[in-house]
Amino acid sequence: MQYRKYLLASLFISSLLTSPAYAAPVTLGDYQITANFGATSNYVWRGVSRSNNMAAASGGVDYHRKKGGYAGVWSSSMAGGDYELDFYGGYSGKTKSTKYDAGLIMYNYPGGSNYQDTTEAYLNMDFSVMTLQAALTLNKQGTSQSNDIYLSAATELELKKGLALTLLVGTYQFDDPAYESYFHARAAITKGEFTFALDKNNKTRPSSAGDIHFSASWSHAFDL
Repeated sequence: MQYRKYLLASLFISSLLTSPAYAAPVTLGDYQITANFGATSNYVWRGVSRSNNMAAASGGVDYHRKKGGYAGVWSSSMAGGDYELDFYGGYSGKTKSTKYDAGLIMYNYPGGSNYQDTTEAYLNMDFSVMTLQAALTLNKQGTSQSNDIYLSAATELELKKGLALTLLVGTYQFDDPAYESYFHARAAITKGEFTFALDKNNKTRPSSAGDIHFSASWSHAFDL
């Protein structure tokens, strides 16, 4: 199962970067490589703290083709000395009224945490006033009931130049009844490289799971 997951992701990313659309010789202007690193007071993902409400550090590298293909790797520290290591690839583009982004992502936890290695397919649609996201789990370590679905809708409001408010609502519906499905909401203010956010979900397990999570984050990206 683990081998199949890595093989699937490798074939998907390779197809994006070696398809006929990318058959032309590569020049420096055809692609961009960027790196990013950051820190947060609380690593919150889909409304749930993955750092046990403690600080976390993260970093990654991204490869973008001018025609839309991309691939990257990203990692973050987690609670208990564990860490997350993600690999992803996809294609982004736009029409007259919509921006879209479709791809595949593998979430890996090499430190042996309680989280399961997971492979997801995702689609993001940006309609200017609202961004919709859908993600479908293709494989999850340790269970055959792995067709989880995540849906979210977000909007960004410019409060003034350089200051934005993002509002998001989402739901995570698990295929395996052993996992608790839930809804969550997020409000975040971004100023330059800094983001301050409040997250709330309606989980009941454990008893503190539904507490409001506050996070203050900083991130920086640069070209390589």
